[in-house]
Amino acid sequence: MFGLLLVARYLSVLVYKARFLLGRDLRNIRSIDYSIGRIYCNLHQTIPNNMVNTTEIHHRIMIISMIAITIGELLIFLGNMSAGVAVHIINLQAIVVSMFIQSKETDRVVLDKQILQSLLLLLLLRIINVSMPFFFTMTLYWYPLIYSPMFIPIYLIIRHQNISFDEIGMNTNDLYFYFNLAIPIALGLAWIEYHIIHPDSLIPDIRITNLITLAIIMIVFVGLVEELIFRSILQTRLQQSMGSWKGLLAASILFGIMHSGYGMVHEIIFTTMAGLLIGYAYQKTGSLPFITAIHGMINVFLFGLLPHIL
Repeated sequence: MFGLLLVARYLSVLVYKARFLLGRDLRNIRSIDYSIGRIYCNLHQTIPNNMVNTTEIHHRIMIISMIAITIGELLIFLGNMSAGVAVHIINLQAIVVSMFIQSKETDRVVLDKQILQSLLLLLLLRIINVSMPFFFTMTLYWYPLIYSPMFIPIYLIIRHQNISFDEIGMNTNDLYFYFNLAIPIALGLAWIEYHIIHPDSLIPDIRITNLITLAIIMIVFVGLVEELIFRSILQTRLQQSMGSWKGLLAASILFGIMHSGYGMVHEIIFTTMAGLLIGYAYQKTGSLPFITAIHGMINVFLFGLLPHIL
């Protein structure tokens, strides 16, 4: 629970950055943040330790939170960034408050709480994405600034849920084989995605130094963070709750929805399908390095090589 408090405190700084960057539409966020903070304090102080609520409450909150994520991303998809971020901020803080609603600690309740904690990571990533000030003129260097802070809440969630290295997928077996397999898979997916979004290159040319820099950033920061969140933590918990296929589908849909910022329906559909493929690969191999390499190399091809070649 202490880890969740740190995550909540971590967010409070980001809220005011988002408020500053997004302008007057978020002026009321501070009052919302204050009100939710009051509710949180009152819950913490007034709920008796022996109080037992229905075991369904956290499951319902989990479903509502997923719907709220979809609504927030739909608003972003429609071009209303400030409203979408506001929905995400309220949703995130509501999840934190829900952690203090006491109920009988059955396996179902514990799992629902773990899924809610996993959803916190999605919301934090989106909020950081839009609230991070830009310190570099070259877009490529924004990515470490956006993704590196996410290692803190990811670590806190992993520690709070007592997730082992094996559960995360830190399987170092057959790394050479998996890396070589990741390259053609990534190239095929990047080829399709390039023809959907037609992105500009993040590097000025395809010199080896630029490609190495791009690969390090896309694999170590972007790929690793997103695969830890969507596959190692969220997909694993959803599969435990819903079953292998339903959990895989739910995690993949959330992965696709979180690409709404491109404003393209075809991109959301494609990333959902790509999420299914990568998630299935994780199901079968249990290898985080494998899926991280796929994800990272997709971005290397998509934002590095293909814009210069095609």
